[in-house]
Amino acid sequence: TASAATKLVVAGGPPPTASLAGSAKFPKGLDLNGFFRRQITIHAGDSVRWVFSHRVVHTVTFLPPGQQRPPLEVPDPAHPYTGFNDAAGAPFWFNGQPSLLIPPEHGLPQGGSSTDGTKYENSGLSAPAFRPYRLTFTKTGTFRYLCLVHPGMDGRVKVLPKGGAVPSARADAAARRAEYAQAVKRAGQLARFTPPAKSFVAGHDSGTVAWFRFFPASQTVSVGQSVRFSISSKSEIHTVTFGPTPYRDALEKQLILAQPQPGAAPRLEFHPQIFLPSDPVLPPYTSLNHGNGFLNTGVLDTDPKTAPPSSTNVTFGTPGTFVFECTIHPGMEATIKVT
Repeated sequence: TASAATKLVVAGGPPPTASLAGSAKFPKGLDLNGFFRRQITIHAGDSVRWVFSHRVVHTVTFLPPGQQRPPLEVPDPAHPYTGFNDAAGAPFWFNGQPSLLIPPEHGLPQGGSSTDGTKYENSGLSAPAFRPYRLTFTKTGTFRYLCLVHPGMDGRVKVLPKGGAVPSARADAAARRAEYAQAVKRAGQLARFTPPAKSFVAGHDSGTVAWFRFFPASQTVSVGQSVRFSISSKSEIHTVTFGPTPYRDALEKQLILAQPQPGAAPRLEFHPQIFLPSDPVLPPYTSLNHGNGFLNTGVLDTDPKTAPPSSTNVTFGTPGTFVFECTIHPGMEATIKVT
């Protein structure tokens, strides 16, 4: 109708346009897993338009009443991984294992352009290709939505009858900027963190704050010593991946593999060299692993309901200076010097 309005919500941070965050400045490596503002209030018949941070992928997902948050990926025994060899030509151990499928109802847009709050509605993974996602709300109520990628990332749309008191767009923008400023301030506090010796922590997160940094950025150990790699985040997952820079750079661009399907949308699955350990039991690192120095912890995850561990140890068997990274989040790197 002529009186219908559309309100804006930003999924993640930093936002695609810096002005949406106001005076909040994002240092290198900082991401936010939240919706800004977290609760938006509209009238029945109005719409909400979500725009996405371009740093990582998110979804805007409304679940039917009573449905619990589903996992983003599921094992698919019908389509096992096959044909994955290391630089020496040897097959990786996960060939023949069930692939990690992203169901189409999770990865691709689902539903229509409007909702009454009773059906599954999903933007897909950042709508896809970072286009805005828009949904019109036809009935009153308070509707919770979430991101399927990041546990704990949720928001609410409160829909009032015509004539109900609704904040202005200016008030919403001021609230969004305040939420961003508060999160960036909290991120600065979390960045002042030093883990114990002979350990690295992937991220140091809380609430919406997600640091794409290893703490510390570098350290020195001796040959034969073990180093503990762990994760603290409740909304993110990370890997610890060693290997030549060109090899890692090529790998990080293939996080999601799109397998063609006749007469249907591509089948989406996570790359096993990123999501799964390079070895069933990680051997000492020697810079010659798998023919080129590739060694990967696989996903580290704090969720007790999932299979990946929250920490693992790596022993270093040869001297040298080695760069490692999270291949899920390009640019998240650190260095270890082995003497």
